[in-house]
Amino acid sequence: MWGKKQNLKQGEENQKLVQNSEPEYNILKQKTIKELIAPSGIDASNIDHLEIVSNTKRYARSFFVSALPRMATFPELFRDLYLFGDVNTSIYINPVPEAKSQNELNRVINQLETERIVAADRGNINRQSTVGQKRYEAEQLRDEIAAGFNKLYEASIVSTIFAYSLEDLDKFTSLLATEMSKSLVGIKSAWGIQEDAFKSNLPLMDNKIKKVHTFDRRSMGTIFPFTTSEVGHSTGVPLGFNKQTGVPILFDNFHPSLSNYNMVIFAKSGAGKSVTMKTLISRSAVLMGIESLALDAEGEYSIVAESLGGINVVLGPNSKTIINLFDIEPEIIKDEITGKERIVLNVENKVEDVTQALLTMARGSTRSTEVNELTKQIIAEAVAEEYSASRNYI
Repeated sequence: MWGKKQNLKQGEENQKLVQNSEPEYNILKQKTIKELIAPSGIDASNIDHLEIVSNTKRYARSFFVSALPRMATFPELFRDLYLFGDVNTSIYINPVPEAKSQNELNRVINQLETERIVAADRGNINRQSTVGQKRYEAEQLRDEIAAGFNKLYEASIVSTIFAYSLEDLDKFTSLLATEMSKSLVGIKSAWGIQEDAFKSNLPLMDNKIKKVHTFDRRSMGTIFPFTTSEVGHSTGVPLGFNKQTGVPILFDNFHPSLSNYNMVIFAKSGAGKSVTMKTLISRSAVLMGIESLALDAEGEYSIVAESLGGINVVLGPNSKTIINLFDIEPEIIKDEITGKERIVLNVENKVEDVTQALLTMARGSTRSTEVNELTKQIIAEAVAEEYSASRNYI
């Protein structure tokens, strides 16, 4: 009995020992984000850069945006900053309350009006005109905010560039400043506050330097990097080359990833809208066997149609080709109850379409106010009688 009690007591002590040792050997312990992103060490003794010690030594220099252009264009404003080599960028955005916006703008308007009066008294016409324009823009922005059409935001933009040598870091710094100056954006090194700027650019949501700029709603939308280097589809016809990656761009208007087959092209005159469509039509016909129908009011697609062996139908006063507005074709529809398909002639919809077409023609030829709803009703009844007579004849 004594031996059993001794073994039982020893077993309980061993069990307690295992339970106490489990937290020390828990391999599933989750690490914090700081532990995951922290390098082996960082030397922050330099006032203009950091030395990051990890598997290999790297150098880092942080910047903040110090100057912005008067007008911002998407996606040109910070595109060079986002795409510049080994660089990280963080943007802190805080909305400004409407009451504070109104007070600040009223204060700015009063200051500008005082400057305008002083410039007028001194006969400085150029300064008077410039300040007057700024005052007008401030008043316009204030009125938009008061009406709920606009809003002010305070944004802080911090970037950190990395290099494997101090010489490369200086070279990249100069090159980045030059590239940003092309879009009238000024950047400054976080001199003396490199450690705080580096921490501000970490995914910790802690802005320690708070170098802010004021944006309105429209200009705030230009800073978001809603661009991607991956465009096109895995199948389709070649349309060009990606300037960023050099990879050919394939476009398939019937690709499964698209929600529908519709497409629209916007561009200024001479940008190449017609060339793009002609290229898409011709290459789709040759490479994918897709037949296209072009409603061409100016006749510029006739060469494409003839080159591809298609038919060029010319409609005009002297053309022998006419459009039969009354032509109706049978349609195949699926019965919602039985699920079976059947062939029908949708005469009612056709009467409405023909009536609208004839009414438009009547208004265009007579330009008379007598073409009204009564005229439409007379045309609709006449068209319906014609279809009814044709059905009886058939």
